[in-house]
Amino acid sequence: MISVAATIGLADAIAAAGGRPDQVLHAVGLDASAIADPHRFIACADFTRLLEAAARSTGDQCFGLHFGERFSPKDVGPLAYVVLNSPTFAVGFQNIARYLRIHNQGTEVSFAAEGPRAYVRFRLVEPGVDDPRQHDEFTAAVGLNMMRLMAGSRWAPAEVQFAHHAPRDTSEHVRLFAAPLSFGHAVNALVIDPEFAERPVPAADERLYAIMKEHVDRIVREMPREVDLLSSVREVVAHAMRDGDPALARVAGRLALSARTLQRRLREEGTDFKRLVDDTRQRFAIDYLRDAAQTVTEIAYLLGYSEVSAFNRAFKRWTGAAPSEYRRKAGWLD
Repeated sequence: MISVAATIGLADAIAAAGGRPDQVLHAVGLDASAIADPHRFIACADFTRLLEAAARSTGDQCFGLHFGERFSPKDVGPLAYVVLNSPTFAVGFQNIARYLRIHNQGTEVSFAAEGPRAYVRFRLVEPGVDDPRQHDEFTAAVGLNMMRLMAGSRWAPAEVQFAHHAPRDTSEHVRLFAAPLSFGHAVNALVIDPEFAERPVPAADERLYAIMKEHVDRIVREMPREVDLLSSVREVVAHAMRDGDPALARVAGRLALSARTLQRRLREEGTDFKRLVDDTRQRFAIDYLRDAAQTVTEIAYLLGYSEVSAFNRAFKRWTGAAPSEYRRKAGWLD
């Protein structure tokens, strides 16, 4: 799955390039509602096929590159702010590798310094995609945008490596990356100077970094290493809690499923939606209570409860004790 936030501006980009967004979406079995809510998720394979279909429809063989060029990394959400405020560029790259699955489960990223060069490598791991060129060029362009937000608008990598074969015309790639290009590699990579990777990020906000990193750490820490459906539902529920009660229809919509289909698939996994939400809230509640700076009222709000009394009743049902009593007995108060 990949966050629909990755498609922000896609319809406009298709129209600006002379294509029809509705036709492109229809070509991969989607409609406008599938990409209307940036908090939803779609299959990463569908996103990849969308970019390929857009390239065919518009006649722009560099569509993925051009869309990535105009895409704002900040639209990715909390992950972007963790990266942009990392203490060094290397830590920023490591954070992308660690937290990317919150936004995109279909792409792997790694960072390694190897002799005179360092590599930010990325590859699509979603099966069933025949030609990921548009996706890979989109990802490289977004990565470049992220780096230029961190290092300055004139920053350029030492080299850009692509896994796909070289297209006939690479003039747009040269214009955008302002760096040597090579093709036919095992994986894609932005190549940089290892010394540069260890530099501090000039505009990083240490306080904001700590806040955002704790937020994404909590999501990663509390999400069990379940596979496929259960892990996806838990992640969507964790995000939805911040905006209020994580209702079934809302969570199902963000997974591009009907409520009935989601319920059926959860039953096949031996659980149901209410139990999954309950368990996720309990995990987060106990973790929040460890932080003495968080009041019970604030925790209730973070878990999506409209009233503190409802949170108190739920917590007592889970643990046999009220939140304040549980915190006191655990010794988590100053």
